[in-house]
Amino acid sequence: MLIDLDNMFRLDRKSAIVTGAAQGMGEAIARYLAGVGAMVVVADINHEKAEAVAAGIRDAGGAAQAIHVDMAQEISVLALVRGAHDLFGGLDILVNNAGVQDRAYIEDTTSDYWDRVMSVNLRGPFLACREAIAFMRRSKTQGRIINIASNSAFHATAPSLAAYSSSKAGLEAFTRAAAMETAKDGIRVNAVCPGNTTTPGQFTASGPAFPADQIAAFMPPIGRAGRPEDIAAAVLFLAADASSFITGQTLVVDGGWLTC
Repeated sequence: MLIDLDNMFRLDRKSAIVTGAAQGMGEAIARYLAGVGAMVVVADINHEKAEAVAAGIRDAGGAAQAIHVDMAQEISVLALVRGAHDLFGGLDILVNNAGVQDRAYIEDTTSDYWDRVMSVNLRGPFLACREAIAFMRRSKTQGRIINIASNSAFHATAPSLAAYSSSKAGLEAFTRAAAMETAKDGIRVNAVCPGNTTTPGQFTASGPAFPADQIAAFMPPIGRAGRPEDIAAAVLFLAADASSFITGQTLVVDGGWLTC
């Protein structure tokens, strides 16, 4: 009997939230999930762009709706998860992709700056996970949660990223803890750690620019920077039945930069 690869990756009628989905990796993830049948909430602080992404998915034959969210505000995150649950009658998949990569050298890092990075990159995903897990447990849904961390969680990639790297290391550790607590419920929690991936956020982050010689050092052994689609493919794998025996793991998608 041949393996039915299509069914292993289909997400028909599964409901999904993708945060930070108005552009870059989040947009690609939303399109990938919708492309295999998921009903996707395109969540972002930039509601106008999120609406455009959702409209593009619908125009292509997929199911998507935009919801505004500010991951730094608890009430906004709670409203997102409840709104997505009510919109599609359940919640199967949560992808915590939203994040900020603003840069500051340690001596220039204020408490407010540090707290802002942690609020968006770590506290926000924790809140979304907490609420999503509660819904999944009540409905006995064998849900999937994928947190987007970074290879900088494991290795310092550049000066000025202390807050960012710390937040992503925390998210990676939280992923393992959440996986342990929810495994008995059939909920799988994993992380994807991108490396150098070309996204609009790379060019709009505040703070000191990376020196030219440092940018060259970011190039992974595979010979090119990552694309949003590279990350989306990894997320799709972890959201689908193809990875049904995987939880509490971190999939590094960085072209070999970390290990080669």
